[in-house]
Amino acid sequence: MEEAADGLCRVVYYCTSAGEHVSAVHHWKDPPARREGSNEEDAPRAVVDANVRILLDEDQGGFHEVFLGSSSRECWERIEQYAGSTPTIVLLESQQLQSGKGADEDPAIAFLRSLATDVQGARYQHHVIPFVILPAALKNVDIPPSSETATDYLNAGAVETLRSPLKPEDLSRLVGHVKEEIRPRADLIGVTMARNLADSIRDTSHPGKPSHRPDKTISPARLRYINSAVQEWGFPAHEMSMDELTCAALFMIEHVLKAPELAEYKISRSDIMGLLLATRRQYKHEREVHYHNWRHAVDVTQSIYIFLVNIGVCPPVDSSTRRATERTSLEQVLKPLDGLILLVSAIGHDVGHPGVNNAFLVACSHPLAQLYNDKSVLENYHCAAYTQLLRRHWPSLSKIANFRSSMISNILATDMQRHFEYMATLGELKKKHADGKQSLDQWTDKDREHARELMMALLMKAADISNVARPFAVSSEWAKVLISEFARQGELEQELGIPTCLFGGPPNKDDVLSAAQSQKGFMNLFGFPLFQGISEIIPSVACSVETLQVNQATWEQKIQEEKERRGSEGKGAPLTFSSVGRTEINKAETMHHRSEPAIMPLPSAPSSPSKRDHNPPAASRRSSKDVALEHMHSFPSSRRGSKDESLTTILVRSHATSNATQPSSAATSADTKVAGEGESRRPPAVPSSPTTGGLRESRSRSRLRGLKFWRKKSGLGGERGSESS
Repeated sequence: MEEAADGLCRVVYYCTSAGEHVSAVHHWKDPPARREGSNEEDAPRAVVDANVRILLDEDQGGFHEVFLGSSSRECWERIEQYAGSTPTIVLLESQQLQSGKGADEDPAIAFLRSLATDVQGARYQHHVIPFVILPAALKNVDIPPSSETATDYLNAGAVETLRSPLKPEDLSRLVGHVKEEIRPRADLIGVTMARNLADSIRDTSHPGKPSHRPDKTISPARLRYINSAVQEWGFPAHEMSMDELTCAALFMIEHVLKAPELAEYKISRSDIMGLLLATRRQYKHEREVHYHNWRHAVDVTQSIYIFLVNIGVCPPVDSSTRRATERTSLEQVLKPLDGLILLVSAIGHDVGHPGVNNAFLVACSHPLAQLYNDKSVLENYHCAAYTQLLRRHWPSLSKIANFRSSMISNILATDMQRHFEYMATLGELKKKHADGKQSLDQWTDKDREHARELMMALLMKAADISNVARPFAVSSEWAKVLISEFARQGELEQELGIPTCLFGGPPNKDDVLSAAQSQKGFMNLFGFPLFQGISEIIPSVACSVETLQVNQATWEQKIQEEKERRGSEGKGAPLTFSSVGRTEINKAETMHHRSEPAIMPLPSAPSSPSKRDHNPPAASRRSSKDVALEHMHSFPSSRRGSKDESLTTILVRSHATSNATQPSSAATSADTKVAGEGESRRPPAVPSSPTTGGLRESRSRSRLRGLKFWRKKSGLGGERGSESS
């Protein structure tokens, strides 16, 4: 349980159920020992010690230190000590129901009321967050959240009531509340990422065996359900806990490793679980980062797994899932080793994601943007951070030829700024395959290697956005959490006072029409071209195209229903993906290809997309971001875009063209409608003249201030040359 600024979070546990005097400090490296022969059903102290262990466990509570005390005076003293330097969680055991005492006689209530008064009076330098624990003796008593007892605790200042012994789901709720309370300021988002990466590179320690084993604590019936759900395209990721998702990832890896060709890379179940838990720790909690968290990572991994099973790269689950048709020539290029690389890449493809996009990091001169020169900032970080985890937890993977370069290529492919480049190379591969002038056996080794790398990258891209192709009930849930994450970024941008870096502006979470139009537009612009294109060379993924068609019709129905409900035929709705036509897309693609060197040479056999990063041509030093911004500067009402700045240009050009014959007042009104029906946001001031010198000068000053701030926050020394705007 970490806070972004200092990495520490402590707990004061006021224990009244131990039946003896208790005063002890336990650290995460020194939890309470298990008492031989103790039974948690009969020994209250054993229950308390078990609670402390789960609080300190790095894969469950993750807290740095727990003070366990039965004296209220000692607990008060410890709160004073802790809260002066770190966020502090206070757990208060209540005996109200067990003793039959009223609320006024319960010592936990009195303690809670005094603590709430101090917190409201800003007595403490750091957050102090109180929870009430109902003791083990009450575990069989039904106490609904709306009961009078729970209300007493909440009215006295508790954030929530929990049950003892604490379970993983209790810890998840507790940590979720804490993450929301101690959420870092906008200027501290990801401030330690670069430093933590450097620390992980220096770390040569050998990881120990995980103390938390979800595969052993989850019931056998639930494990069977998880294993069954993994085999379905409608994988219900939102119905599973983080421990259950971890078991799902375990089952997928173990199944792929059944291929005889992978025998030398097998590791024990305990070691696989150690890697998965270590990777899970690096993802942010879902209450902190709503979309790009462990749930998304496992969901993408499951999409890859389904692709591999359907293609026949990994063994069939049983005889009923065996392929009815032969693999196509291009499908035969992929081998079980490629399947393992893809699956491993998917698990860590977004590790450490801070919940903001690349454009946000570039706009505020974040240390990561400086480190990676504004190019695929997050994707480069994910590669570097995940490489260190694999180095320590699965070293035998390094024996695979080109494993690291293949993994990097897969993860970099998830940068949507390069989407149209990959689509262009996909078109070249389809053309080469359709010509049929040469059979696959006649291809050169270079041709086959290029096809292999490109197909792996394309499958990773498809898996990364596969939520739009899931059955609608699942897909719509993903749409909700993605909108929540974008809305959170909008709040951070407002806090920092920078122009929005989100495509179309920060979303209004309550705007059904905007959400439906965005989903439909995203499918038209990205989903259909990608999935249809892949299905032409890998027919085994065609099932996703059928689901996309169903989802598109469903979203269209919702759009029409919402328009009818509003009675305005959608007038005033925010500009979204669905506003973009094919002509504008073609223009943006053409402009994008002119502004950047191709990601791979395009003769008969292009090279890997990843090669460009290692040896960029000297002919062009302009990024697609620069080109998009230049086009935006030509339109006074334009907005900055998202991670894919070429998309912003599409919007700007489409919007400007559609408004060319409209009165200027109408254009201004439409442009300020970015947050949903009835909610207007004034875009950043832009000079009305086509000359953009003032704007560029302002942006230069903003970037310089951001650079100075981040260098100060991250502790980077030395001097830098002048910053370009």
